[in-house]
Amino acid sequence: MSRHQLSGVAIPSLDADTVFDVTVEEGVFTRVEPTGARGGGETELWPGYTETHAHVSLPANWDDTADDPRIVALQYVYHGVTHVVDMFGFPLVADAWAAGRAASAVPYPEIVHCGYAVTATTNAAGLTGHGVEFPAPVHMIATEADLEHAIRSNVERGGTFLKVMFTDGTEQPDSPVKFSRLSRRVLEFTARVAAARGLTAVIDCNTLQETRWAYECGFRLFAHSVRDRTLDGADWKELEDARFVSTLAGLRPMIMTGEEFEAEYGREGFAETQDLRNLEFARTVEKPYGIEFGCQETRTAALADMRRNALATLARDRLLIGTDSGNTGAYHGYSFLSELGLLRGDDASLDTRLRHQATVGGRRYFDELSGDRRAAHPLSAGQAATYNLHAPGRPLSALPLRTVVRGVPIDREAVARTIAEIRAAGADRKEER
Repeated sequence: MSRHQLSGVAIPSLDADTVFDVTVEEGVFTRVEPTGARGGGETELWPGYTETHAHVSLPANWDDTADDPRIVALQYVYHGVTHVVDMFGFPLVADAWAAGRAASAVPYPEIVHCGYAVTATTNAAGLTGHGVEFPAPVHMIATEADLEHAIRSNVERGGTFLKVMFTDGTEQPDSPVKFSRLSRRVLEFTARVAAARGLTAVIDCNTLQETRWAYECGFRLFAHSVRDRTLDGADWKELEDARFVSTLAGLRPMIMTGEEFEAEYGREGFAETQDLRNLEFARTVEKPYGIEFGCQETRTAALADMRRNALATLARDRLLIGTDSGNTGAYHGYSFLSELGLLRGDDASLDTRLRHQATVGGRRYFDELSGDRRAAHPLSAGQAATYNLHAPGRPLSALPLRTVVRGVPIDREAVARTIAEIRAAGADRKEER
């Protein structure tokens, strides 16, 4: 029988002042027992991280290539991310993910997905909508029958929640419109049908106006923080039970300098898990893309508003931590630790709260989207032994001391070798062609 024990570990999400002895048998916690007062300096036991806004089928690399799904899965567990919420497009890689998981000696992260997102058929000018604006298929809807078809299709593909693309892509007042946007009528029946089905609906908004409209129509779960202004007390009262995902890491690469890229890509784990051509590319960056494309000021302002709004959401215990990974420069696994660092900034008082939301809060969200309403604490007897061990005082952006997935310790060196082997095999096949 597989069995191991942890003695004298702190579990802040259960009791910040106590140490615990923990027993794991056959990949499951069988004992989590308080044994005394915390003295300080103990190793901390936390659930694995949950990435709450990912796109595992999109190309994060600067050369617009997508990593093999087997690499993506290993990138996540290498960085201590054990649960992933994919926001659309997973069916594009589902077969490769399943085959890789079956053949892998390393446990994969758990994943929950929506299937494909739903969006508008046309904009106000009659032009086609998101379905041709995004690099993964979506269901375009104009009637309730369209939505019913989209839901059935997503369920058949294993989707367990509804992702709604609503934003027109603006970030600041008077900035250009990028995408079409669902009408209010479609918003209303989408929220109503989802609620009637008991289906969680996550909506993609950018601006406060969009968020207000969606909230009025019945949506409460938003895939991004508001990015066109910092919300005030009246705004929060109006949006009192809304939840937001952070996603700073998905926006920041647009405004980074070459020096910032080098610093960002110099943290532990990048060279071991990512395509090093991204680092080579970063060294050639002379000015941010925001300057090149004329949006540096709006993107910088948007990032600042997003962070302030995310921290206000955190103070209300309603923040979900995600990255929009799959965006260019937002790497799977690695960017999650970046997100924690971006949210924290220089405020050490945020450490415990951020880690709690990144683990316990994220896991409960994952369970909600997957249809599990039990709300059991992930570090309790009977739960899968999936966790990270952390040294107190280390940066939030640092790798965990140890990651265990369903009772199996992750050997990071072995994971890095496997990633390198998969990359090399892929490169060889390209040369043969």
